[in-house]
Amino acid sequence: MGKQQLKIFAVGILLVAALGFLYCWSDAISPRNTGTYFDYEKLARSAIVIAIAIAIIRMVFLSFISPLEKRHQKQVPSVIKYLIGAVILAIAAIFIVTNVYDQSALILFIGLGTSGVGILYVAQDSLKDLFRGIAIAFQGIYKVGDWIKFPDGTVGQITKTNLTRMELTQVDSTVLYVTNSMVTNQAMVNLSRPDTPFYGEVKVMLEHDVSVERARRMLLTATINAHGIADKDVSVVAESVQLNGIIFAAYFKVPDYAELISVKHNVISSIVEHLHRHDLKVCELSGQYNIMNVDADAVKKFNDAYVTDELSALKFSGLLKNCTQEVQKQFAKDMQKLVFSAGKTICAQGEAGDTMYIIAEGVVNVIVKVSADDKDESKKGAAEVVTTLSDGDYFGEMALLCGDKRNATIVAKTNVVLYEISRNTVKAYIEKSQDFAKKLSTAIVERNRSNQMKRSEALKNSSKRDSSISELMSAFRIFLGG
Repeated sequence: MGKQQLKIFAVGILLVAALGFLYCWSDAISPRNTGTYFDYEKLARSAIVIAIAIAIIRMVFLSFISPLEKRHQKQVPSVIKYLIGAVILAIAAIFIVTNVYDQSALILFIGLGTSGVGILYVAQDSLKDLFRGIAIAFQGIYKVGDWIKFPDGTVGQITKTNLTRMELTQVDSTVLYVTNSMVTNQAMVNLSRPDTPFYGEVKVMLEHDVSVERARRMLLTATINAHGIADKDVSVVAESVQLNGIIFAAYFKVPDYAELISVKHNVISSIVEHLHRHDLKVCELSGQYNIMNVDADAVKKFNDAYVTDELSALKFSGLLKNCTQEVQKQFAKDMQKLVFSAGKTICAQGEAGDTMYIIAEGVVNVIVKVSADDKDESKKGAAEVVTTLSDGDYFGEMALLCGDKRNATIVAKTNVVLYEISRNTVKAYIEKSQDFAKKLSTAIVERNRSNQMKRSEALKNSSKRDSSISELMSAFRIFLGG
């Protein structure tokens, strides 16, 4: 108990003691214990007892309950507060009957019991709701702000609670009033419980001629790249085989149920865009939500014979967007396909290298170790994911241009298909045409500028961002000079 609470408690004790002294002194107002003065005395003493009860209630709330709420940053349920006040006032009422009016407490209980039978019969539903509200408050299953789901699929956010019911607001602002009995009698699901991750779901049916593993890789890439996904926590499973195609379910973690509609819209948009980009036909697309922990082992590995070809990957990257179709076709033939499974390291920071990579399918993490000259001592030597790259992106251009060591570690987040470009390949094309070097450098500098803008949010270091463009131009000069 803090100093402020001790002062409040001490004041409360002094006030109760003063009222107690006043109660005892009032006993001498009417020595004969008869007549009008004696009636006034009983009224005065009853008022003093009620004042003492109120003082005790205030002392309990200010000295114990309020500090408890501040310490735990959580409100004590209103029903508990009402119950504490009711118990103290009930004790005061019994004291008045037995000590002020010299009546047996049995009379009070008989009177209350006689009238209470009728009250209980009439108000039995309300009393059930009251006691179940107390149980809900003690168990802490639901609190204001939680999103709960009814068995019929109705979902609402708890905006207010009282002794007998909850007020829920749906996403479309419709207000529902639900009694506590309804809450305890149904299999409700709390969508906001921290130990039950909330996953949105989008189902896609693709044709049978699409490799299962390739379809999964595409859907993972599309879902991870959708705006609003929480922690990039995504899973895709092949759910069932139908007459018209195979149904895939993409599960994505939603930060809050209120954001489900917008996040699901982003996921569907990203899926459609990625599938169309790779000429994959969507048979059926539908969306719904689900509460579950997705089993990553539920996905079986299948033969992955069909992948995005070299020319398509090159066009997606925009690396030779300024070159003719003929040059692009010839260049694509010299690229080498590589496949990495999820979790595999493609290249490590500090390694020597003379190749770059174009991502044809899948997602990779770009991981950078904090440099030794970083001012934050706690971060030195640590590694962090600064960004993710997916189909159409490329990396390793600095190593290709001047043979520098890799400036980041690249790890496959999903199964990934890459096309490797060697330094010798680029040199051969530059020897054929100096114009090729200019077009290549323009495309890489533009992409590098765009990528640095994305990474800046994670790195928070503008000086590094500006110098990287200069380094890239210097690398081209070294490359051409070599």
